[in-house]
This record gives sequence, C-alpha cells and structure tokens, in this order.
Amino acid sequence: MNEPAQGSVVLVDFTYSNQVQSKVRPALVMSNSRYNTSSRDVIVMKITSRKPKIMAVGLTNDDLLAGSLDHPSFIQVDGIYALEKTLICNTIGVVRPEKMIEIRTLVSDLFAPDSG
Repeated sequence: MNEPAQGSVVLVDFTYSNQVQSKVRPALVMSNSRYNTSSRDVIVMKITSRKPKIMAVGLTNDDLLAGSLDHPSFIQVDGIYALEKTLICNTIGVVRPEKMIEIRTLVSDLFAPDSG
C-alpha cells in the first residue's frame, strides 16, 4: 500500500467506543507526507453523512479532484483521530486544495486561544 496523502478520502475500519465492534467509514487524511512516511500512524478526520451540530465542513463530489462519495457528507473537524495506517482499507477520493483551506481554517478556530 502506498503512503496515504494529505487530502485523501480513505475508508477506515473504525472501532466503536465499546472497543468491540467496528465499522468501515470514510475519513479525510490531514497529516502531511513528512508525518505519514515516518510514522506508522496517520491523522484523520471522520466523514459522516449526518451533519454534526458543530465543527462541520460540507463535502460533495464537486469538492473532489478525483473519486466520488455515495452521499453528500460532512467532515467532522472535531473528530480527529490518530490511527494505524493498516486500518485504511482503500482510498476513494482526493479533496480539492480550496476545500482543504476551508477545513484548515476551521481547525485553526477549534484550537484558537479562548478569548477572555
């Protein structure tokens, strides 16, 4: 398997919080190539078809350079995970650079210092 590239939409075998069951779900690779080639892990954000109440960026097939999604979806910006690359089942798309900028902006907001 090739190293996952930043901006790739991948299918990941996510384990539920009960640590017993799992489900294959889409995720967006956020970590860069330097990290991805030197680590056994990759940093991803969960993609869901249900709109999260906060910290969500819409994702449609128009937002992809390659590949496709089954449904209009949302990147859950506060759904950040480090997981072993072996849990990646497949790459199904690549997000456009403009959409990655939008996502990074929301990530910056998530980690911005509290005001006051």
